[in-house]
Amino acid sequence: MKDFKKVKPKRKINRKKLIVTILVIILAILLIVFALTNGREEDKKVKVVDEIKKFSYVVSESDTQLFKDKFKELKKVLSSKEVDNKEYAKLISELFVIDFYTLDNKNSKNDVGGVQFIYDSYKTMFVDKARDGIYKQVKSNLDNNRHQTLPYVETVEVTSIEEVVPSKIFESDDFKDITDAEAYEINISWTYKNNDDFQTKATIVVVKDKDKLSIAKLDE
Repeated sequence: MKDFKKVKPKRKINRKKLIVTILVIILAILLIVFALTNGREEDKKVKVVDEIKKFSYVVSESDTQLFKDKFKELKKVLSSKEVDNKEYAKLISELFVIDFYTLDNKNSKNDVGGVQFIYDSYKTMFVDKARDGIYKQVKSNLDNNRHQTLPYVETVEVTSIEEVVPSKIFESDDFKDITDAEAYEINISWTYKNNDDFQTKATIVVVKDKDKLSIAKLDE
């Protein structure tokens, strides 16, 4: 009688393990892609070319010439023994408008301009609103191959500035006890170099923010 070799039974595929393995592989790929993309964004960050250390204000290489010129004015005002707060408020309003509404030099919708001039408690809310609003249209430019016409602030002008009482303007607890005229309401307008379809005026309220002034309200 012939001997027959025992045939090993085929292993059954464990579907659950297979699905888990596939998910782990996909997750690993996504993490690698994210890391690479994040690294490219880090590489895209430009160098700081000027700063006011005491107030943590900076100028980046990619900032416009108008922004750089206004920043020099701010630096001069803040280096005085007695700071002219009215002029200080005026200049940060102008710098904010130049940086926030100039989208042409931004890398993506997450590269929101003007944040350094926003009241500290409102920064997160401000950035989220900007990403869902005007910055939503900014396509990624990590490879310098973006083909998109975006606004570029060419001129800016403060048309009026008035001292106001914060507690009469804000409902926030941050300002409810401030009954003196310690804030500035500023009407400001601007023009663009290559686009006329965007916002061109706003009312800004600048308030005391610890040892500096910051923007706490923007009425578009």
